[in-house]
Order: sequence, then C-alpha cells, then structure tokens
Amino acid sequence: MQVPFSPAIVHIVGRKGSGKTALMVNIIRTLAARSYRIAGVRHSPHAHAVDAEGTDTEQYKKAGAIGSALITAHEANLFIPAISQEEKLAPVTRAFQHCHLILVEGGIKEGREKIEIIPPSAEPLCSGDSNLRAVVSVDYTATGLPSFHPAETERLCSFIEERYIKAALSGAIIAGGQSSRLGFNKALLPFQGKPVIERMLETLSPIVSSIKIIANNPADYQFLNIETVPDIRPGCGPLSGIHTALSLSNTEYVFIVSCDLPLLTAGTLGPLLLKYPGYDITMFKHKLFEPLCAVYRRTCLPALEELIDHGEYRIIDLFPALNTRIIRIDQSDEFQSMNTKEDYERLQKKYSRDKG
Repeated sequence: MQVPFSPAIVHIVGRKGSGKTALMVNIIRTLAARSYRIAGVRHSPHAHAVDAEGTDTEQYKKAGAIGSALITAHEANLFIPAISQEEKLAPVTRAFQHCHLILVEGGIKEGREKIEIIPPSAEPLCSGDSNLRAVVSVDYTATGLPSFHPAETERLCSFIEERYIKAALSGAIIAGGQSSRLGFNKALLPFQGKPVIERMLETLSPIVSSIKIIANNPADYQFLNIETVPDIRPGCGPLSGIHTALSLSNTEYVFIVSCDLPLLTAGTLGPLLLKYPGYDITMFKHKLFEPLCAVYRRTCLPALEELIDHGEYRIIDLFPALNTRIIRIDQSDEFQSMNTKEDYERLQKKYSRDKG
C-alpha cells in the first residue's frame, strides 16, 4: 500500500487586513521561481458551506452521500464533512502530495507551524504560542524568533526553504565500492585539484539538509569531517549503500549519488528536485537508468530488504513494487563514472576540454 507524502504545512496568520493574502502571494511567487511546487489553501473560521442550500451537491449530501465534489473544465472541488483539523487536512495533503509545501492562509487556532504578519503598532495575536515560528512586521520583533520586514520576501522564503522544504531531503554519497578495476579508492582520486568525493559534496550540499557518506572504510574520509558509516548489510552491491542510507536517514527522502560522477553539476539535478515529492523513487533515464543519481524515499525499505533477503541485488527489481517516477533526458555526459584508469583519464581530459 502506497503511503501518501505529507508536505510540510505552514500557516500564514494575522489580523484581518494585516496583509496575509499579499504575503501569501509573494511567498508563492518567490518559491515557485525557485522551482518549488507550492499549494495555496485558504482557511476560513466560519461555518459556511461552499455547496450552499439548493445546489446539486448539497442535495447529494442530504440524500446520504458521505461527501460530494464539483468537477469543472479546469478544476475539482471536494466537499467533505470534517470535524477535526486532521480530517480537514487529510484530503488536502493527499491532493497535494506531489508538492514541496502547503501554504495556508489563516488557521490561527489550528495551525501547528505559523508565521504571523503583524500590522504597524499592533500587538501580536500569537504571543506565547509555542507553534509560532517567525513574525513579519515593520516594527515588531519577537524574542528568540526570526523577524522579517514585509519587503524581505527573499529572506523569508530562504527561511521557509531551509526549515520546511530542504528539511525533507538529506543526501548520501555511496563510496562503498571495491574499485577492483582501478586498484585503489576512486573516491579519493584527485580531479582538478581535489578528491572526486569532495567535488560530489560540493555539488550535493546546497540542495540537501545534511549529507552522509556510506563507505566500509570510514577512516579514509575523516579529513572531510562528514559523518561516514559502513553498510548495515554489506555484500549486496549498491543496494547495500541505498539500504544503509535510508535506514539511517532522519528525513523522508534521501538524494543518493555515487562517489565517482565528477562531471555532475547542481543544474542537472533540478528536474529531480522538482518532481520527487510523493514518489518512492525518482531517477533519470537516457539509454540507461541512473539509480545512483536518484531520490529515494524511506518507504522503499521493505522492498529493499525483501530483495536483499532473497539474494537479489539488481536495483531495477525495486521498480515493480514501488511508485517510481522516471525522468527522461537526452544528455548523459554528466553521468559518466570512473571504473577504470582509462575512464579516469578520459573524464579528466573531457572536463579540461569543456572548461577550456
């Protein structure tokens, strides 16, 4: 059974006329420009119903329907009776499971993550509220909380991005291979002045909340000051590294990359970052799949463990059991890895030629 992803839900709250809608619009516009998928929800404290007296959908409910919906040429509207806040949000999170963030205007009593906009010279409504995370105001600052001027949309969005969007995604670099064809640890090979694994860290760091290195020789990576852990179930090829990364992750999703993709750039990874929410696996495909440059969700663990238990170590065997999103691309140069000395020398030359 697939478990719907629940994006973080942030409530923008404040007094009537405080500028909540304008702030919502600015946040959505700014985060959308950063290629995030944002859902906007309007919370109303009033007990009115959209499918009012006399409408067709209201008659369905009177006849005994447990809920109703209105489907138009361009949208769908659900009318579902709900008592608790969880019941109200459940269909919303299901509908928007492929978003990075759900932004709600209002909900000052129910919201668990709130940002309050406070008009000039006004007192805050959420003073002392343990669910208040930041304030937006021209003249009010909250002790111990981030404060933003209404014109500081970019800075506010960076706060939201770090706390709520990137927090769902960590990173793992798989460096557990034997490098048998090279004869030495390929992760530590110098590439344009630094170890190739250091290049991978620089590529991944800006887009994830934290990074682990998965390697069976942790001492080799102490100089990087990055948490390095061995395989929990070694001997299963790349599945061992993926299994370990997901088992030890404190985030719902893990961006997993191989240690030996020195041509990979953050720009190439954009489509994965845009489309991963709600899927168990999101990966690229050109002529081949790229399972070691992909986003995996912790819901993959039962299927992973079943394969390992049965001695089946092909990553592609995960696909039938999981909700997999394949992103087709035409260019494959950045996914070239270093398995032989010839590969290493060729990629060095290619990098120098492309940069020259």
